[in-house]
Amino acid sequence: MPSTYTKLTGRSRSLLGYTQLWLAPDHLLLLTSTRFAEQYKRFSLTDIQSIVVTRLPPSFIPKIVMILAALGWMSLWFAVDSTFAKRFFAVTGALALLWPIVDIARGPRCRCFLYTRVSREPLEPVNRAKTARRVLGILRPMIEVVQGALPQRQSIFEIPAPSEPPPPELVSKPGYLPEIVFGLFILNAALIWASMHLPKLQEIPGLLLSTLPVEALLTVVAILRRDARVVTYVVLILAIGGIGFDFVTIARELGGWFIAIQDNARTGSKAVPVMKIFPASGLRTTIAYSWRPVAGVIGLAAAFWERRSK
Repeated sequence: MPSTYTKLTGRSRSLLGYTQLWLAPDHLLLLTSTRFAEQYKRFSLTDIQSIVVTRLPPSFIPKIVMILAALGWMSLWFAVDSTFAKRFFAVTGALALLWPIVDIARGPRCRCFLYTRVSREPLEPVNRAKTARRVLGILRPMIEVVQGALPQRQSIFEIPAPSEPPPPELVSKPGYLPEIVFGLFILNAALIWASMHLPKLQEIPGLLLSTLPVEALLTVVAILRRDARVVTYVVLILAIGGIGFDFVTIARELGGWFIAIQDNARTGSKAVPVMKIFPASGLRTTIAYSWRPVAGVIGLAAAFWERRSK
């Protein structure tokens, strides 16, 4: 890169390459690299008409889900006996946990566009609010030197107030996905209780292997599709902790069942060990079939009441 250029932003990386902004005394350079080729776009400071920065909505819910999922993955450390497996779950879970933490530390996300008379160019390297403030703080005085100082309300870095009143807000009716999830909580609680007190029904563990993953998936989807019902949303968030606790229990039971099959194969025994999703007795099973009806009943009542209040 020539000495006349100074680095304005870091590299914004993607699977296909990266983009970066460089600054010269009289123009802005946007570098796009695809690993095999590089493309350069120059924007003269005299041609820049506006730079619009829009802050994106906060994405706290996906980050919370990712953190809980990473903690649940790391908790599998207690479900295995192998030293290698313990280290694998601990290291991979820590790496997965590091991603949302670093994303939160980098600050709010934003989208930035540069406008000229003939083009509208997205500036992908300017993807954080603090980066946008720093870039605009550098570019504004340089552009005002060549274009002249503008009145504050005509600043090229600000969006003018709309001249027309905003359209009326669209009110959407909440969906029924949370109610389905709470009903599934109650159903799975009954199945877990039956697996504990009716061991002769061998079909129940296989049925739980189908309903429990659906329960976890629908819970995450219901959280991501937040419909402004506060109490319902809180119950779903708390249920993630119970699902993670049960996931560790299931992993321990299935791991023990798989080890028993290997032991029988080594000894030549033809006996087939009984597959269990939850222990036949104990605190873990009691917790598994106790929190679900509580969450299901409270969630259904909250969903009904909040739907009526809307």
